[in-house]
Amino acid sequence: MEKDIEVEIVARETIKPSSPTPHHLRTHKLSFRDQVSPFRYVSVAFFYVANTIAAKTDEKYEGMVIFSQRLKVSLSETLTHFYPLAGRLRDNLLVNCNDEGVDFLEARVINYSLSDILERPKTEGIGPLCPIKPIDYYKAPLLLVQVNFFRCSGVVISLTISHKIADGVTFAAFMKAWSDMALGSPCTVVPDFSAASSRFPPRENIPIGSYTINETSQKIVRNRFVVDASKIADLKAKVASANVPQPTRVEAVTALVWKCAVAASKSRSRSRFGGSPRPYALMGAVNMRSRLVPPLPKYCFGNVTGMFWAMLDKDDHESQATDDLPSLVYQLRKRIEESSKGNKMGLNGDDMELYSQTSWCGFPIYQVDFGLGKPTWVSIVGKGGPIGIVLMDTRDGEGVEILLILFEEAMALCEADQELLAFASPNPSVLSKN
Repeated sequence: MEKDIEVEIVARETIKPSSPTPHHLRTHKLSFRDQVSPFRYVSVAFFYVANTIAAKTDEKYEGMVIFSQRLKVSLSETLTHFYPLAGRLRDNLLVNCNDEGVDFLEARVINYSLSDILERPKTEGIGPLCPIKPIDYYKAPLLLVQVNFFRCSGVVISLTISHKIADGVTFAAFMKAWSDMALGSPCTVVPDFSAASSRFPPRENIPIGSYTINETSQKIVRNRFVVDASKIADLKAKVASANVPQPTRVEAVTALVWKCAVAASKSRSRSRFGGSPRPYALMGAVNMRSRLVPPLPKYCFGNVTGMFWAMLDKDDHESQATDDLPSLVYQLRKRIEESSKGNKMGLNGDDMELYSQTSWCGFPIYQVDFGLGKPTWVSIVGKGGPIGIVLMDTRDGEGVEILLILFEEAMALCEADQELLAFASPNPSVLSKN
């Protein structure tokens, strides 16, 4: 991908719930966890190569119209069940479930075939395939959809969703429900809206979370790496220890990538700034639905997450950890377990280099079938920071795809890190495994 993707927006529509939201459901209170979530939108793109849209030129337009209509009807039906998504935020306290609806855009891709994009995919370059992220968080839709049609009959369905009211689990549940509706299948997703009333009641005057980057003058870049299923077992064996004899693939990959990122940052700091490097912290989200006692429903709507913190080079001996992989995995395991207990660590963000960690592994995103078959590739789309690691399943559900976000100089060092490259391939073709 050497040039920007060009798209032409050919239609724009507002999709509302198929049935009006009942009066007694017109106010959806944000939970405390929603309130402290940042005002930001997350974009995710689903790429479909094999599909049932007619390939012949004289039939293609009709096929696109029929497919778009199916998406819009099923989206409307799905919004009836996920009705807060069709509302508008108010005062960081609630969603006014007024059925104003969500944006639905149809676009034609002018200058690329889908295979061109998937041969050497770059998440920073596919932004035009996604709806533009709103900046007026209170007046804008909480969900925007863009359906992109390619000349080769490929399709990319992208969604931009407000993180203020939805975490990754909520997003995946919505996508499963929508694809079930589009296929005419029985929908097994029943969203639960009890988080605010049962566990995390909202509070007045809550400061809104934000992502800040201390070194704003430094360019931040994103690169994709893939750990194939064939390498996962070897990596797990390398990071296993008596403390964690059976590490998960997420723990193993996180430890590997974070170790390499910190090593790159230390080298960069010595050459650029001199002196001693700051401590390094890794902050990640943990799905709390099944960890709470008693647990919340699987499809509990909203941000139902706890946070874990892992540290390197912290001054106090109790929190200090070495950077060998088994020790990192052990620390990750401990910190994730502590997140269930609500334990917190006192951290000063000005005195450390902070990395975020997000894992979508295990989410059924590759089961989203709108009648086009399963997606060939699914990717989170964006530019810039915060610096950190995003993990997703590969299409077979066994490997791990890494989106690494670092300062440009540190990224160049990571790209040459032999320990990372022993397990992770830099930006391989999506098509080679399908």
